[in-house]
Amino acid sequence: MEWTRFLFCLALFFVSTTASTIETLHKIEDLKNKTFGHEYPRHGLLLLYWLANHISIGQSEDILLHFDPARQDYGFRYYESSSETGTPLPYLDDSSDRAYYSLGSLSSETVRTKLPPYVTQDYYNAFEDPKRDLDRIVLRVSRTNPNQADKVYITQAVSNEQDADYDPDETFEINPNLLTQVQILKTPLDLIQILESHVSGAQNSDDPRLVLSKDQLLYHLKHSDKHLQTIFEDPGMRWLLILAGYDIDNRYNIHKKAWSCPADEPIQHDQISRDPETLCEGHSTVKIEVKSTEDGYAKIIWSGLPKNILKMNSTIILFSSDTSDELERFTAIGGQTSGSYETYLALNHGIHPRLVAFNFVFEFGFIGLRYSVIWRGSQFDEANRVIPTKITGYNASLQLYTTGGYACARIYIRNSFTDWKSEFANSWVSFYTSDQELDHNYKHYQWVTKFSKVENTEEYLIYEYKSSMSIGPGVQARFIFSRGRVLSRIFRSSATVKARTVPWESVKN
Repeated sequence: MEWTRFLFCLALFFVSTTASTIETLHKIEDLKNKTFGHEYPRHGLLLLYWLANHISIGQSEDILLHFDPARQDYGFRYYESSSETGTPLPYLDDSSDRAYYSLGSLSSETVRTKLPPYVTQDYYNAFEDPKRDLDRIVLRVSRTNPNQADKVYITQAVSNEQDADYDPDETFEINPNLLTQVQILKTPLDLIQILESHVSGAQNSDDPRLVLSKDQLLYHLKHSDKHLQTIFEDPGMRWLLILAGYDIDNRYNIHKKAWSCPADEPIQHDQISRDPETLCEGHSTVKIEVKSTEDGYAKIIWSGLPKNILKMNSTIILFSSDTSDELERFTAIGGQTSGSYETYLALNHGIHPRLVAFNFVFEFGFIGLRYSVIWRGSQFDEANRVIPTKITGYNASLQLYTTGGYACARIYIRNSFTDWKSEFANSWVSFYTSDQELDHNYKHYQWVTKFSKVENTEEYLIYEYKSSMSIGPGVQARFIFSRGRVLSRIFRSSATVKARTVPWESVKN
C-alpha cells in the first residue's frame, strides 16, 4: 500500500514538474525559432491570429472570450488533463474550478467548417501532407464563467487524430502581452510619419512592427508583404507571419505552383500590373464560397480568379463533402474572374466547392473527360460560422442554422438551468424573412418545449427544430418569451423578445 502511494505521488511530481517547466512567450518575437505554424501547411499562427481578434484583454491581463468554449463555439472541445497520459499541461482534477478546451483539430469536420477560410485553406489544399493538422490552441477557463480564461497555450499534437496527446517539447504558454501585440497589428501603420522620423527603431513601443528599422520596414513592405498579399488578405495577419518568422519564401513558391505561375516570373513589387494574367502578379486573394439563394439553394460566389487559370477550361464544382468524389453541380464561370451562380442543390452542411480544370484523356482505347483540382474552397457551415445568441436573462442561447435549405433553430440550455421547461413553457421561436419585420409578422414558429433533444455536451443540453420555411439572405430567428399562455397566432403585449439571431449572411466570415 505504501509503495503504491509512493508511486502515485512520484507520478504526480513528474507531472507537476513537467507543467512547471513550460516556457512562456511574452512577445511575437518569442515565436521565432518555434515550429508552431511556421511552415506550409501548418495553421498554428493563423489560429493564434484568429484567437487574438476574438478576445478582450483587461488591464489586469484577464482574458475575456467573445465566445463560449463550453458550448463548443468555433469547434472548441473539452480536453481532459489526465495524470495518467502524461499531458504537458498542469493537471486539473474534477474538483477544480478550471477546465481545458482545445481548438485546431481540422480533421474534424465540425471544427474546420466553423473556422474562417484563412485558417483552413492550406488544410484543404495540402490533401496528403501529414503536417496539415498538427497545431492546437488550448485555453484554461473558469467552469463557472467559461467566457473567462486565465491561461493560453500553443502546442502540437503527436498525431493527426482529434484526441491525440500533445508534445511537451512543443508546448508553450502565451502571455496576454503577446496577444495584445497581435491585436495591434490590425491597426495600419502611418508609414509617412515613420519614414520621415529620425528614429530607426522604437524599442519601447507597444507596436511590434516599430522595433524594426526603416530599412527592415521597407524590405518587408516591398518583398515579404507583397509575397503574402495574394495568399492572405488581412494585412495584420501578414504582419504576424512576417514578425513570427514564418517561411514566406517556401509558401510563395507553393502558391506559384498551385496557380501555374511561371517559375522565373519577375515580380515588379513597385509596379504591379493592373490587369494581371496570373495570381502572382495580382493583389487580391482567391475566394470561392457557398452562400444561399432566396429559396434555400446553394449559390456559388467566386472572385480573384487569375486569367491564366480561366484559359485552362476551368470551372467550379460542388461536392457533398471534402472527401466526396461525386459531382453534385457544375458552375458556369464563363471566363469571368469574379461572379456568382445559383444552383438547385439544397443547402446542407459540408458542401464543398472546388475549382477544377477539365482535360480529355485517352484511356483503354477510349477518349474520356477527366478533371484535376486546382483549388479547394472552404466547406459550407450550417450556421454560417455564426455562434449562438444569448437569451437575455437565462443560461441559454439561440442559433439559426440550415439543413436541406430550410431555416432551423437550435437552443443551448446550460446544465445548471434545471427548470428551463417550466420557465419556457409558454415561449416559442419565430422565423422572419428580415430583421426589419415586426415581431408579430413571423412566417413560422414552434414552441420551445416541442424542440427535439439531439445531444449533450460537457456543460449544455442541445435542442433543435426544423421549420418548413426556406433559408435565405436576411432570415432571422427570435426567441419570444411569455409567462402566460399565448394563442399560436396572437402576439400579446406580455410576450417579449429575449434573443434575435444575426440575420442570415449579414456577417462577413
